[in-house]
Amino acid sequence: MKRLVLSLMAVTIGLLLVSAAWAGGTKEKPSGGAAGSAAVTGKLVLATNNAPEGAGIKELLREWGQQKGVKVEVVEAPYSNLYEKEVLDLSQKTGLYDIVLLDDPWFTQFAENRWLTNLTPYFTAINQGGLSSDFIDKSTAICKYPYASGLIYAFPAVGNAQMFFYRKDILGQYGMSEGPKTWDDVYSIGKKITDGGGGTMYGYVLRGQQGNPVVADFMPLLWSFGANMFNSDFTKVTLNTPQALAAVEFLKKLVSIGPPGESSFSADQLATFELEGNAAMMINWPAFAASFQDTSKSKVVGKIGYAPIPSEATVGSSEIGHWLAAIPETSKNKQAAFDFLEWATSPAGQKDGVLKFGNPPTRKSVFTDPDLLKMSQFSYFPVLMQAIENSTPRPRIANWNEVENTFGIDLSKVVAGTMSPHDALAAAQSDITALMKKAGYIK
Repeated sequence: MKRLVLSLMAVTIGLLLVSAAWAGGTKEKPSGGAAGSAAVTGKLVLATNNAPEGAGIKELLREWGQQKGVKVEVVEAPYSNLYEKEVLDLSQKTGLYDIVLLDDPWFTQFAENRWLTNLTPYFTAINQGGLSSDFIDKSTAICKYPYASGLIYAFPAVGNAQMFFYRKDILGQYGMSEGPKTWDDVYSIGKKITDGGGGTMYGYVLRGQQGNPVVADFMPLLWSFGANMFNSDFTKVTLNTPQALAAVEFLKKLVSIGPPGESSFSADQLATFELEGNAAMMINWPAFAASFQDTSKSKVVGKIGYAPIPSEATVGSSEIGHWLAAIPETSKNKQAAFDFLEWATSPAGQKDGVLKFGNPPTRKSVFTDPDLLKMSQFSYFPVLMQAIENSTPRPRIANWNEVENTFGIDLSKVVAGTMSPHDALAAAQSDITALMKKAGYIK
């Protein structure tokens, strides 16, 4: 059925461009832009995460509301709770939210279930063909359903993509001041650093916590070893390959040069290790980069380098992890929500988010802004822009959260040393196949 839906969407795209903005839900017709303040029923309500990424859009909404004389409300929640709140509201069509900030792997589920508003008619009403070409192509691609080729259902709000963080001063001693090129380099140098670190300095630190943390950490490694979780149309799970086994066995090697307790580590624990000067290398999100240059909290100011993901069997690729901003189909204030998001993701809006909250942009003009590049806390921008351009999205499937949680349990057991790489992949192959059959991808 999912394959049929995608085919029909491709055939009828012209009709959808005209009709989808008011198909179902609120029958609000686009009014043509934000010259004034669009009429708002009650308050304009945003659902967002209570983290730096969410803080930026929250403050921008409050500023926009004051400018336009519009009442606004912000509903904040931790990452996992935000997903639950948004799924409940959108699936039950209760219409609590006018704008939702969502992690990009949630997007396929939301769009496939027609929970989000098609934004194309709103762009057409202001004489735009869609998202500006100033947005990085990969940033635009994940806002479309189907991926890259379909209709626009979101704005790329925060430009996350994983980078390789390393200590320039330490790796420089091994002739790698520009960072390691291969995963073999990472392990060989990391082992020397750990062996000589006296239990306080570790060559490589990874996220091993079940669910999203360990999977997010592992996916770039999987791709670098030439493996994938699925075939191209998601009709087969492909974790039972020699390449996938080599990747998980290498994961186990990386655990051997890391600190105890990595099976409980998330991105926050990794950032703490880096801030305290206890980690030489890691993969992490750019939201932490500015803090490494903050003299009030960092012991490694000026010592952190940023590099592309190391290669192995294939060229390394970052995992893209943008935060997207979308308008629920049940919103009563679609035009005002669109007007706000156009303003918030403009070059000026994104630059404001960078300066105040350190949120990485998604626009090329902001990444290359001379004023920002002069500031040491944004020295990573060229590497991050390249990382986004060369990034790989997580599988664009509606049941990704279930798949990720299942795979994350098995990978975390490898990190904890309670399951072998072979057994972990065998379990994941079987369990994920069952989930894909249940979701209709595998017949």
